[in-house]
Amino acid sequence: MNNFKIYVKTSALGKTGIHWRSIESEEHQPVEVPSLIKRQVIEENGKIVIVNDLIDEVKPSLIIFRDKEENKLLLEVTGIESPQRSIQLGRTVLNSIVWIADNLEENEEVLRKIAYSAIQNILHQNSSFSKMIEESIDFFELEEFRVSLQKVHQFIQKIEQINTQYSNDIESYELYQIENKSTDNLKKLAEEILNNPLPKKWTSWDGEKNDGVLVVVTENLEKRTILHKAGVWRGFASRVEEPVREVKSQEKKTNAIPFMDSPEVEETQVPSQPNQKIRLMIMLLITAITIVLIVVSLKLLFQPQPQQTSQPQTIQQQTSELQAKQILEPQPQSTQTPQIQS
Repeated sequence: MNNFKIYVKTSALGKTGIHWRSIESEEHQPVEVPSLIKRQVIEENGKIVIVNDLIDEVKPSLIIFRDKEENKLLLEVTGIESPQRSIQLGRTVLNSIVWIADNLEENEEVLRKIAYSAIQNILHQNSSFSKMIEESIDFFELEEFRVSLQKVHQFIQKIEQINTQYSNDIESYELYQIENKSTDNLKKLAEEILNNPLPKKWTSWDGEKNDGVLVVVTENLEKRTILHKAGVWRGFASRVEEPVREVKSQEKKTNAIPFMDSPEVEETQVPSQPNQKIRLMIMLLITAITIVLIVVSLKLLFQPQPQQTSQPQTIQQQTSELQAKQILEPQPQSTQTPQIQS
């Protein structure tokens, strides 16, 4: 355990309140925040998401993080209540504890067994973890607290004796699982990390990964989709949701290369061709109608006027013509027949 760094966060009696300390020895425990819990996981909407953004620190939570940059493994357990110190302080006192070690198989095995014990404690099936916290941490003077490294080491020596059973189902083991927290899910997780090494690589929601946050157990999350987006291998919270994949951005990426080629330009122009044809046909039809109207108008304009003889004469006209003829023609002499006088 000499190659493990331990950090504890809890409350002091005085004004200092809640703070982190590096537990380097029984006497030397300076104020220090473990840097790995502030490591950036993702960036979303211009905001940096760090490791501890994936858990609710005031609730019983657990996180396992592999940092490839420093080649370290981190195990953090938070939200463990201390009944005795809560009575002393007059309010609830919560504790968080962090172990950091080199990313080696023997160190990982110890961290997995500690995590197994912590999950058993969250499930209320074994209280040895919370008992270790209660017995190891105490107030010191007014503004500090002290951690008994001896009692922490004794606890670890006991859990190192836990037997493990290795599983060969590596294919399904490397697939991510992010679901709502339940007793069954946590039981399965506890057995899984106890009996199997953490995956060197895994298939996350957004692709393959080989470092980052592996395990998260917590309560409520401000962002329900954060575990998926962070690429967590095993994530269980009170309410989780799978985010909607950004199809549009993916289409833009896939169309980036074809955009430079002529086929895509032709394809984008296809929908406009029928409209152009319809407009052309309408224009031709209007032109044809206009020409026909012009031709008809010209024909009507230059058509010869009908003769008057073709029009039927009225009775008055016929009478006038007859009288004119009678005047012009010579009148025959009428012969008087002598009357016979009786």
